[in-house]
Amino acid sequence: MEGRGLALLAFFPRLETRGFWESVLLPYLAVAVFLGLGFLARVRRCPIAMGAGAGNLVRRRVYDTVGGHAALPDSVVDDVRLAVTVKRAGFRLGAFRAEDRVAVRIYSGFRGVWNGFTKNLAWVYSGVGGALLFALTIGLSAVSIAPAAVLAIAAVGGKIAGRDVALAAAVYASSVLLRGTLAAVLRDPLWPALTQPIMAAVWAGLMGRSLFHRFIRRRLTWRGREFHARSARF
Repeated sequence: MEGRGLALLAFFPRLETRGFWESVLLPYLAVAVFLGLGFLARVRRCPIAMGAGAGNLVRRRVYDTVGGHAALPDSVVDDVRLAVTVKRAGFRLGAFRAEDRVAVRIYSGFRGVWNGFTKNLAWVYSGVGGALLFALTIGLSAVSIAPAAVLAIAAVGGKIAGRDVALAAAVYASSVLLRGTLAAVLRDPLWPALTQPIMAAVWAGLMGRSLFHRFIRRRLTWRGREFHARSARF
């Protein structure tokens, strides 16, 4: 942080997972950061910034200048919002891997992941940038789910053209290879790479549930407490 002259440094930990569902669903975060739009955080004029719930190291002077958490009382994703606020104020940010130093188990089991991300996922898609991210997420989800669906239909005797089956197999194999490479780099288990379609399908459902809670139910539930959606923001 000193050597690069950073105002805020976000560090990403190793995500501890136990059991099937944590191992299948939580790699979505690494995929979103390292295989998604994370590179845009390096673009100085881009509003995208990297913040980490496991740790944002921020200079006190900068923290006070942007108003600290007192300026974020209604933020649902305050770790990232703090980073965005610091970046918009013209300060320099950095994000680094720290899986060799910090490990965090953020949620327990399917229900923990399902309820935990229902709280905040819908707020990620705020504004014009959020709308573009939403469209990209839908597209990538379709690319992850469709090949597996084609292969499953073909496996039970469905009439699908041979070239379509071959294309589906190639896309699925490519996703497994990409996910497996990322897992190897991060020293995570390799087998969840095979479950990419399951991960994408569950997260698509989670996204829909979060949007329902925000725009239809208009309630935000967190740790046994409920808040009106109007009083919350990204």
